[in-house]
Amino acid sequence: MDIIKAKEITEVFDEIEKRYGQTWYEIVAVEIQTDEHGEIKAVVKPLHGKFHPQTAHRDVERVKVKETVQDLLNVETLSALEDKVKEYENFKVNVTISDDEMKAFVTIIPGIINEMPTKDELAEALFNAGVVFGIKQDVLERIVNEKMTYQPILVAEGKEPQPPEDAKIDYKFKFLTGDLIEPGEEIPYCLSGQILAEKIPAIPGTPGHTVTGKELPARQGKDFDLRAFSGQNTKIEGDKIVATVSGQPYIDEQGRVCVKEVLVLSEKEISSQKSFDFPGSIMVNCGLDGNYRINSGKDVFIKGIVSGHVEINASGNVYINGGFFGRSKGKILAAGDVSAQFFSECVVISRRSVYSNDYIMNSEVIAGKAVVVRGKGTIIGGKVKAVELIEVREAGNVSEVSTVLEVGIDFDYEKNKTELTHRIRILIDEINELGILCHKLREIYKSVPAKEQEKVKSAIIRAELQRKELIAKLNTVRGEISKLKFVANQEALSKSPRIVIRESCHPGVTLTILGESYKVLYELGPRALNLQAIKELKSRRC
Repeated sequence: MDIIKAKEITEVFDEIEKRYGQTWYEIVAVEIQTDEHGEIKAVVKPLHGKFHPQTAHRDVERVKVKETVQDLLNVETLSALEDKVKEYENFKVNVTISDDEMKAFVTIIPGIINEMPTKDELAEALFNAGVVFGIKQDVLERIVNEKMTYQPILVAEGKEPQPPEDAKIDYKFKFLTGDLIEPGEEIPYCLSGQILAEKIPAIPGTPGHTVTGKELPARQGKDFDLRAFSGQNTKIEGDKIVATVSGQPYIDEQGRVCVKEVLVLSEKEISSQKSFDFPGSIMVNCGLDGNYRINSGKDVFIKGIVSGHVEINASGNVYINGGFFGRSKGKILAAGDVSAQFFSECVVISRRSVYSNDYIMNSEVIAGKAVVVRGKGTIIGGKVKAVELIEVREAGNVSEVSTVLEVGIDFDYEKNKTELTHRIRILIDEINELGILCHKLREIYKSVPAKEQEKVKSAIIRAELQRKELIAKLNTVRGEISKLKFVANQEALSKSPRIVIRESCHPGVTLTILGESYKVLYELGPRALNLQAIKELKSRRC
């Protein structure tokens, strides 16, 4: 028995064809199941079982698929099917070569008369299929000796070429690519003349072979011109990139090492000036308390707690090592991520994501992607909204403070997918029944009197034709599901907005997903909420 799991039913059948070939239905029966998490599971079993010769005649009368065996054994059809009967008298050796020609499999379908091939016949079948390298002689012997049928057996493997190592850059600093700097982490900084990166030369690979004898040549490692990686305020010295100014090193959108000339503010500058406007990044080496305006053309870094009527406007990211206590006046507006130890009584608007290492309290937070609260992980009071995700340990508190959490994107193709999936389940059941019937009839053939064998041959042919028709229908429905999934991806409908509660959600909290709202009336435990979960919570209340 084999078990295949996947999120989509089309992925299940892709894997079945990969493991058992296009004619898998001649080898195995498939049972489709769905677990409590909605994951698709296929239980794959061989098409063979126990058989008792003394019950053969009764079995002939009892086995049915859509029409009785008596219908399948219609004598009038024997002459028309006589040529096809011969197809099932001898064994079949199906040789399957993987798309990359690195593996070869054989599947033995035993014949009604001539059941198994010899080792030499297996070798000949492999040769005729073009398999000449990496043949496992011991496996061929096992197949014959143990009569291994109705299953794909790996009998040859190619030799993969050893991959080369491309030339690469060893960065000598912790650089930013728009990713979050955790509160408390050191902000990257460099001095003029400091080595920022070094080129490591490429190393060539070694050749390999496919099972069909093709040589897989060794690739040369890719090289590059180091000059393409030297950006603003840097220069090339041999195989190294060196900073020409002191500032903040980073990697730009073209992958070049650059250095920002950063405006560094100390307590001295902060005490004498209340407004700062700079086209580059601004680094504040202390906390801010009072009435300040900071406008940066790139990123803003603050190494302390921000409190009071502080307004920060950044075209990049905002990183605050301490918290942001706005006293109902503070505001942050950023085109990138916003990160702080906590947010309290403030407004935060980020086109990307907002991260807190402790809590968000009585604040209005809007994020173009996600809001994630780590550590203590609480959101109490105010309104927190995101396009894709809100993740929090605890929402609200025992005092039932009014708190709003809202996420939402378009989501509308699950209904159609469910209907098509149901159709696939029906087809699979019918295919399984026909597969078992085909195997049973082959066994019956060996035990019935000679005068009845021709009838059984006819029954086998008819059942095989029915099974092929069902397989064609199955593949058609699979294609419809694939098209549906593609359209959904094209329309960005697969983001599935959610609210993740890691521990508890108290009464007083309103949860909204895609416009569907639920006001919590009793404490909820850990859960990941999507639109369906919100609807279920509402139905229980009703």
